[in-house]
Amino acid sequence: MSCRHSPVSFLQLSCPLWAMKILLQLLAILRAIHWAHWTAHWKMKGEPFYGDHLLFDKLYTALGDEVDTLAEKIVGTYGSDAIQDMVVLNDAARFMAVHEVRSSGDLYRRALQMEDHLQKAIRLAYDAMKANGDLSLGMDDFLMSMANAHETHQYLLRQRLDSSPD
Repeated sequence: MSCRHSPVSFLQLSCPLWAMKILLQLLAILRAIHWAHWTAHWKMKGEPFYGDHLLFDKLYTALGDEVDTLAEKIVGTYGSDAIQDMVVLNDAARFMAVHEVRSSGDLYRRALQMEDHLQKAIRLAYDAMKANGDLSLGMDDFLMSMANAHETHQYLLRQRLDSSPD
């Protein structure tokens, strides 16, 4: 059975694959953000170098457990064949490329845009799974906890951007 790929159709269709697909997209987004924050951590320079280096360290370090937990939940629910590494990698690369262009290469803006996008993706996954009765208590808790943690990431990045000289 094939499913349409638009987020609206996820909410309207009863499809056994839609939840898996939306969770795989969320996994790709998390992998991309992890990579982007880690790279930003390495690329920091200038006057606020050390503080920014530590900021991005905090951001990328937190993502490792989230990636692992989500991947394990996907495999536990849909089987080990659900995760195709090249598909996740390609989706993550596309996500990174879009945000690289939108941010004009500004690592802080890119990080905040990615975190903002992640919040929307978490909300979409949560709402869609709940509406279709596929949201377990564990997944509910995981998505809520992840959204909460990334609200802190958004706050830290906004504070850093607001303190940047124009």
